[in-house]
Amino acid sequence: MNNIASKPQNAFQNCKNDGSKNKDVEIKITLSSNYYEAYITIVLNSKDAIINKEDILDALKRKNIEYGICYDTIEKIVENPSLAKHLVIAKGKEHKNGTDGRIDYKFNLNNSLKPILLSDGRVDHKNLNYIHQVRKGEILAEKIPETPGENGITVTGKIIKAKPGKAVDFKKGKNVKVSNDGWFLLSNDDGLLKFENEKISVIKVLEIKGDVGVSTGNIFFNGKIVVRGNVQIGYTVNGEEDVEIFGIVEGSKIISNGNITIHQGVHNKATLISKKNIISCFIESSSVEAEGDIICNTIMHCDINCDGKVIANGKKGLIVGGNLKVRKEITAKTLGSKIGTVTKLELGIDQDLLDEYKNTKNLIEDTRKNVKKLDSVIEILKKRNKSPKIDNMLNKTLKSKREYISKIKTLEQNLKKINLLIENLKNCRVNANQIYPGVKFKMNSSYYNVRSVLNNVTLSVKNGEIRTSPYI
Repeated sequence: MNNIASKPQNAFQNCKNDGSKNKDVEIKITLSSNYYEAYITIVLNSKDAIINKEDILDALKRKNIEYGICYDTIEKIVENPSLAKHLVIAKGKEHKNGTDGRIDYKFNLNNSLKPILLSDGRVDHKNLNYIHQVRKGEILAEKIPETPGENGITVTGKIIKAKPGKAVDFKKGKNVKVSNDGWFLLSNDDGLLKFENEKISVIKVLEIKGDVGVSTGNIFFNGKIVVRGNVQIGYTVNGEEDVEIFGIVEGSKIISNGNITIHQGVHNKATLISKKNIISCFIESSSVEAEGDIICNTIMHCDINCDGKVIANGKKGLIVGGNLKVRKEITAKTLGSKIGTVTKLELGIDQDLLDEYKNTKNLIEDTRKNVKKLDSVIEILKKRNKSPKIDNMLNKTLKSKREYISKIKTLEQNLKKINLLIENLKNCRVNANQIYPGVKFKMNSSYYNVRSVLNNVTLSVKNGEIRTSPYI
């Protein structure tokens, strides 16, 4: 509520009758802290005491109460004064602040990249339901305007101004436009809807109805790529946005700045590199890098580098053989095999992260030294006799100092993020229904080799050692 110039009234007044001429009656008037309500309490000092309407109106007038007086209540009090025990006698009009404008999105904001786990234990990799195709001219969002609010009036007649709501505007990305009246955001082309950081874009989709191979050559595209067939040995698919392949990836390279989804599987020394998540039915004898999560039914004899989680969540849920470097978590039904296949799993804080931490700290220190050197040069230039040449040198030096200071701020923010990540990775873990001998763990700086079968177990690091606990 807006501030009011005068202070609110406190408890009941001590003087009798609030100044009334009727000495047989005490009328006590109090105000709420926000001045929107006034209350009356009447004390009768004799059995024969009576009160009239004028007594009450006089008491209200002496308190400067002029708005919202409850005359019906006054009539009832005159008939029965004992009713007046902290009774509302005047009621103002409370102010209502305006509501902020908002954007009404005409699409589902909760699309998930996770495949659906079916009742029989299989995973449906064919119907992920995260693609939202739009047509040119389609309404993507509507602007709901702000409201001005309604002013209030206190019982003392003071106007309390309401705060108006804040206006909102569309955050436009690629291939969208605002309607002529300014209230709607429209698709400017056919394509794939992208919603990121509240920004709406329409990304054009390159669809290859057959295989990627001799007939197509390597594929490079700055939008989303959909391959309806396979990607044959030796070919590359490189997309700035998501890459979706409905067939097999065999001995080929798939690169994406978005997600990679492969509806069938990957094998024969293929390479997958994603800035986000990788989803596939199976991955075998291949190299995989993901900055997000890897979700797969079976992973066999692969080299994996994953900044997020590896989840083997299908009917088999198997991870066996190879080397997996995963920062956050591994969850699977089975790790390793009955024949003791060597399976190396490394989780948590890795050397790359420690090197990044060290290099960032060194860069901050070196940049601070450069700022000190520039400060010395600036002091010298300021003492020199002014000339166009000196002024030019001084301006260049000051500009360099500002650039260094900006760089330090960016590096310090990065260092905070690295520190936070290191703290979070201390809680890395492995969940599995069954782990066979031959599986070797490195979690942060601790090691653990499985000697006998472990069932329904979670491995985590506590007090510098890898400990096991039940996995339910």
